[in-house]
Amino acid sequence: MAKKNKKNSKINQKIKYYFDDDPFDVGIARVSTQTLSELFTTLGIYDIDQSRDMLIKMARMLWSEADSGFRADILNFFAHENKIYKSTTPKEPSLERDDKIDALIGELHVTHEEAVLLHEAFADVRSKKITIEKMESKLRHIRYNLKKERVQKKADGVFDIDDSLEFNASLFYTLYGQSFHKILTLNTKKYEYDYLQESDEESIIEDIGKEKERAVEKKQQEINSFIKNLPDPHPYLTQKEIANALRASPPKTKVSYPLLKEGILSSIITGELGEVEIDLHNEELLVQMQQHCKLPYTDIEQPYNLELHVELNSLLEDIWKGNKLDFSEVINESKKEHEEQFLSDLASLVEECGSYAVLLHLGSADLYAKVYDVMLEMLTPSLTLSAKIARKSVKRFVHSIHDEIAKKQRYELLARTIRDFKNLFPLARDMRRKLTLHIGPTNSGKTYQAMQKLKSAGTGYYLAPLRLLALEGYEDLKDSGIEASLITGEEQIVSEDATHISSTIEMVNFDVDVDVCVIDEVQMLDDRDRGWAWANAIIGAPAKEIIMTGSPNAKEAIIALAEYLGEELEIIEFERKNPLTLLESPVHEKEVEESTAIIAFSRKDVLKLKQVFSKYFSVSVVYGNLSPEVRREEARRFRAGETQILVATDAIAMGMNLPIKTILFSKAEKFDGVNDRTLLPSEIHQISGRAGRFGLHEKGYVGALSGDVLSIIKKNFHKEAKTITIPFKVMANLDHIKLVGSILEEKSLHEILKFFVKNMEFDGPFVATNLDDMLEASVLVDSYDLDLTTKYHLACAPLTLKSPYITAAYESYLGALEKKMPVTYTTPPLLGSYAQTTDELLRAEDMVKEISLYLWLSYRFSDYFVDDQRARASRGILNKFIENSLQQSQLATKCRMCAAPLPPNSPYGICQSCFKKNYTGHGVNRGYRGK
Repeated sequence: MAKKNKKNSKINQKIKYYFDDDPFDVGIARVSTQTLSELFTTLGIYDIDQSRDMLIKMARMLWSEADSGFRADILNFFAHENKIYKSTTPKEPSLERDDKIDALIGELHVTHEEAVLLHEAFADVRSKKITIEKMESKLRHIRYNLKKERVQKKADGVFDIDDSLEFNASLFYTLYGQSFHKILTLNTKKYEYDYLQESDEESIIEDIGKEKERAVEKKQQEINSFIKNLPDPHPYLTQKEIANALRASPPKTKVSYPLLKEGILSSIITGELGEVEIDLHNEELLVQMQQHCKLPYTDIEQPYNLELHVELNSLLEDIWKGNKLDFSEVINESKKEHEEQFLSDLASLVEECGSYAVLLHLGSADLYAKVYDVMLEMLTPSLTLSAKIARKSVKRFVHSIHDEIAKKQRYELLARTIRDFKNLFPLARDMRRKLTLHIGPTNSGKTYQAMQKLKSAGTGYYLAPLRLLALEGYEDLKDSGIEASLITGEEQIVSEDATHISSTIEMVNFDVDVDVCVIDEVQMLDDRDRGWAWANAIIGAPAKEIIMTGSPNAKEAIIALAEYLGEELEIIEFERKNPLTLLESPVHEKEVEESTAIIAFSRKDVLKLKQVFSKYFSVSVVYGNLSPEVRREEARRFRAGETQILVATDAIAMGMNLPIKTILFSKAEKFDGVNDRTLLPSEIHQISGRAGRFGLHEKGYVGALSGDVLSIIKKNFHKEAKTITIPFKVMANLDHIKLVGSILEEKSLHEILKFFVKNMEFDGPFVATNLDDMLEASVLVDSYDLDLTTKYHLACAPLTLKSPYITAAYESYLGALEKKMPVTYTTPPLLGSYAQTTDELLRAEDMVKEISLYLWLSYRFSDYFVDDQRARASRGILNKFIENSLQQSQLATKCRMCAAPLPPNSPYGICQSCFKKNYTGHGVNRGYRGK
C-alpha cells in the first residue's frame, strides 16, 4: 500500500505542472469541453453525457477513485498535449523555498548570473531536499558550463558531445581547371573535463586555436590528396558529376567520402546489378532487387524483393577510388539469410497444416503443394511469411481439405461396408447353394453332362464365355423342347414363358433365382481381362446348384472359392473320350490333309495362311475380329464339308464343336495384350483338344508346320497346366458402383472405378480386376453430362478404342445421349460384293463391330437407338460381304505409304520403291524401323 501511495503522490505532483501548480481537481475546471471529450475517448469511455459540468464531475470522480495505472493514463494524455492551463488567480510565491535558496546562496560567493541560475535549478525541488552540498555541486556545474560558453564564443566553435570543438573552416578545391572554396565542419581533438575545468580560459583558447589550424591543414591535405588520386578518366563519374558532388557535399556528414546524389548512385548500381531500387540513408544505402527462391518439392521459382543493406561509406570509397564494385558477397549473404528464414517459417507452416491433414496420409510433395495453393497468393513481395499470413494460410488450408477429409472418412466407411465381397450378393447368400465342378480335358463330355442336368431342371441358366456359344446353348435348349431366352450384350430373344436363359457370362442377372446354373469354361477365372465375370458369377449366381465346367488346373481355385463361401462342393472328373496323338515330325504345307485346322495367333497371319493354303484346298477362316455370325457360317461350311481345311486363331479353343481330325500350329508364340510370349501348356492343351472330335474321328492328331514350332509344342504338350491360384479378380457391378458413388458423393465414373481398383481391400481371396479398358472409356463418358447409370452402361459397352472408326462412332453416340436426341443408323457404302484388299476387309469388320455396339446400346437405351432393324439388316449385308471376301483365294495388301499393291505374302508394310526412297540413304527420313 505504501508503494501505491508513493506512486500516486508522484503522479499528483507531475500533473500539477500542466495546471500551473494547481491540483488536478482545481486545474481540470480550466480544460475545454472538446479536450475533455478527447480525454474520455482516449480512456475508452464513450457512453457519457457530453455536457461540460458532467464531464468535469466525471473526471474528478475518476481521478479520486482510479488506481495509479489509470491516473498514469490521464497524466500521459496531458503530457502528450503538452499545454499549460494557467490559473487566473494570482499565486503567492513560496517564500519558504525561495528564502532557503537565498540563505544558502548567501553562504556562497556567487555572481548575480550564477544566483539566478541556482534559483532556476532548484525551483522545482522541495525545500527540505535543498542542501548546501547540493547547492555547491550545482554551482560548480554552472560555472563549468558558463566557462565553456565563453570559450566557445571566443574560439568560434561549439563543443561536441565528446568535448571536441566543432568549428567551420573554409577549404580550397582545385580540379579540372576550376577552383572554389567550401565551408566544412571540422573538429579539434577531445578535451578532458579536468583540463577545461582547471585551466585558465586564455590558455584553453590559445590551445584550441592551434588545434584548429592543425585540423584545417590536415583536412586541406586530405582534400588535395583525394583530388590528386581521383582516377582519370573515372570509371563511374564524369568530371562535371565529380565537381558538383564536391560543391554540393554538406559541411558535416557521417561518412568519410563526399556524398553522391541518389540518382547518380542508382545509375551506378543499376549498371552493376541490373534493374534495382535504392533508398539513401545517413549511413547506409538500401538496395531492393528481385531474386528467386526455389520452393521445396516443386519447380516453382518464387520471385521476391531482396533488400541489401550496403554500408554507405565503404560504397562511396569504392566508387570514388574507381574500385571494381562487387556485390556478390552481400547478395549471397542476404539471400541465404532471407531464404533460410523463409524456408524455416514455411516448414513450420507446413508442419502445422500437416497436423490437420493426418487422415489424408499426404506425402511431403503433396502436402507442400496444397500449402502453396493457399499461401502463395498472400505472400508479400518481400518473401516474408508473417504470423498473420501464416494464420490465414492455416485457416484456408483447413477449409480447402475439409471435403477431402470428409471423403477419406467416407472411403473408410465404404471399405468397411463392402470388404467382404460375397455379401454384395444378398440373394445368393440367402440360398443353400450346392457347387458342382466338372473338370477334364476337351472332348471329355463334361459340358454335355452339365447341359443334361440343366435341361432336366425346372429353371436354369447357361452362362457362356462367347456370344456364339450362348447362341448354340440357346438353340440346344430349344431343340430339346425347352422354352428359353437368349440374352447377350447386343441381342435379346426373350420369351415370356421361358424357364431357361442362355447368356454370355457378363449378362447374368443376380436378382433372378433358378434351380440350376451352368458356368462354362470356368478356367477363365484366370483371364487377365475377363476373369472377374467368372468370379462374380460363381460367388453371386442365385441358383440352388451351380455346375461349373473347366480344365483340371481350375480345381484348386474352385476349392478355395467354396471354402471362402462356406458352400458344399462336389468334384466330378472326366476323361477324354478318344486319344490325342502328338505327331513326331512337322507337316509340310503340301502334305496337309483334309479336316485339318491350321492355328495362327493374329488376323494378319490367318489371312496370309489362307492365301497359302487356298492353292491346294478350299478354306474356312475363324478369328476374333470376325462377327459371331461370320464365324458361325465359316464353321458351318467346314462342318458341312464345303471347305476342306480351317485356318483359325485360338478363337476355336472354347466350345466350337468342329469335325477336326488334326490340329497344326503355325507358330508357338502369341501376343497376350501386353507382350509376345510362348504358348502356355494350358493353351496348347485347350487348342489341341479340338482335334479328334468324339463320334467323328477315332483319334486326334496334333503337330506343327515347322520343326522349331513342333519342338515347343512337344516340350509343353505333356506338361501339366499351371494351377490357377488366388487371389481372384472381382469387379463392381452397377449396384456396387452406385453404392460407392453415393458414399463418396462422387459423380465421376472414372474416380469411382479408380477407387475400386486402387483402394478396395477384401477379406476374401480377391483383388480388384484390371479395368484399364473401362477406365479409358470412363474418361470419355465423364466428359459428357450423363447420369451415373448411363455412364456405367456406356463404359461397359463392347468397343475397341484402338480403332479410330469405332471411337468416332462411340463419341457421336455419347453426344447424342447427352442432348437426348435419337441416334439413327446409316448404312455404310460397300464397293463390290467382296473386299479387294485386307484393309477393305478390316474396315468391313470394324463396321460390323460398330453395329454390335449400336445394337448393344439399343437394348439399354431403346428410346434413343431407334434403328435396330436397319442395323441388323446392314450386319447381314456386311457379314455376307466378309464371307465372300474370305472365300476369295487372294486378298491384296497395299503399301502404307503410297497405297501401291504389295506382292502376295509380302512380309513388309511398304513397297520396294518407298523403302529405297526413304530408308536407304537416298531420302531424308531415318525414323522408320518397322515392317
